Amino acid sequence: MKYTFLIITTVFIFVFLFFGLNKNDKTLKSPLLDKPVPDINLTSLKNDKMNNDDLKNEILLVNFFASWCVPCIVEHTFLFELKKQKPIKIYGINYKDDIKNLEIWLEKLGNPYHKIGIDKTGITGINWGVNGIPESFLIDKNGVIKHKINGVIDEKQIKILLTKIEALEK
Repeated sequence: MKYTFLIITTVFIFVFLFFGLNKNDKTLKSPLLDKPVPDINLTSLKNDKMNNDDLKNEILLVNFFASWCVPCIVEHTFLFELKKQKPIKIYGINYKDDIKNLEIWLEKLGNPYHKIGIDKTGITGINWGVNGIPESFLIDKNGVIKHKINGVIDEKQIKILLTKIEALEK
């Protein structure tokens, strides 16, 4: 009797884990979708301001990244590829990073960003609901978040972004 309970419990746990972890939808939904971008007031890498006024009047991408983030290195070349396929402004938000390391990183890899805001404390990331970096947000002409990418922008994500950008342009 004791072993029957243990076997049934073990089978239940394995079935639960199999179906729970085998979901096709691996995206995290953002409560900010279809809402205006959260307030942003950062100093940029070039010591001017980056705020909500920067994120209006055109379709653009906001990308949270850091020089210490290994997946961000992988994503970096894809940001250039996205810009090559569709000229879109990408605003970077440098998340909890050292400015010197960021400058070296950009010098080595190039700079795909129109403007980079510095989020030293991570508060902007929290306000935007960032779970981990890299994360990116597609913003429409009215400053409304239309799509969120959790993780690296790769070829598959570029195709999705291009489709969504095309729909927003209509």
